Amino acid sequence: MATKSRASQFKKGVRNFDDILYLFTGKRLKHVVGRGINLFGEELAKKASNWFSGPEEPELAPDNPYFILGIHPEAMDVVVRAAYRSLVRVYHPDAGATADVEKCKKVNQAYDAIMAERKAQKGE
Repeated sequence: MATKSRASQFKKGVRNFDDILYLFTGKRLKHVVGRGINLFGEELAKKASNWFSGPEEPELAPDNPYFILGIHPEAMDVVVRAAYRSLVRVYHPDAGATADVEKCKKVNQAYDAIMAERKAQKGE
C-alpha cells in the first residue's frame, strides 16, 4: 500500500513540474523527454510518452477552469496563481500585448472558481 501512495505522490510531483515547465517554456515534459529518449530507441520513447500521458488522465472539457488556465487539476496553488498571472498579462486590456476582454474575463472566472473550490476543501 505504501508503494502505491509513493507512486501517486511521485506522479503528482511530475505533474506539477510539468505545469511549471509549461509556464516557463511553453513545452510539456512528455515532449522534452520524448526527444531525449528518441536517441535510445522508438520503443523506449513510446513507453516514456505513455507514462507521462497515461490512459487514466481525464480529458478536460474546454469550459473547465483547469483547461482554461492550462494546468492539471492536481496542480499546486503556486502553479495556479502563476498560470493565472501569465494569462492575465497576455489578455488584459490595459497591460496585455494581445488585449482580449472576453478571454481575460474567462481567465478571471476560472481562477476564482478554482480558488473558491480549494478554499472550500480546506475549510472542511
